[in-house]
Amino acid sequence: MSASEKIQIEPSKLRHISPAAMALRFAFGAAVSVVAGLVGDHWGPVAGGIFFAFPAVLAATLTLIETEEHSRILAAQDARGAVLGAIGMVAFALCMWALAARIPTVAAMGLATVVWAVVATALYRLIWGTRRSR
Repeated sequence: MSASEKIQIEPSKLRHISPAAMALRFAFGAAVSVVAGLVGDHWGPVAGGIFFAFPAVLAATLTLIETEEHSRILAAQDARGAVLGAIGMVAFALCMWALAARIPTVAAMGLATVVWAVVATALYRLIWGTRRSR
């Protein structure tokens, strides 16, 4: 795995995000939350929960990455990571569904969080390990 493919955290880059870009991310996330609330109110919490699972800022983030970094490659990498995280989130939800009524809620949430992290990390390593060996 090359250095450009590794997950990195660079807090110093937050200074370079314009207030307009932050406002766009906030507005998109708020809109998705409102839609989720309306769907949940009309069709019930299970239907609304599906929308809350949507990474609310993904579309805005990908657009901003492509615009500000001038890189479709970075946007594509971010999208792949979001997909893997969302698959992990599904594993989290299934784990909570299976365990919440059987064990204490705090223990179920802790275990579900571990499941999410393991699934997302395993998929990341599987996909990038496969790409590296090509």
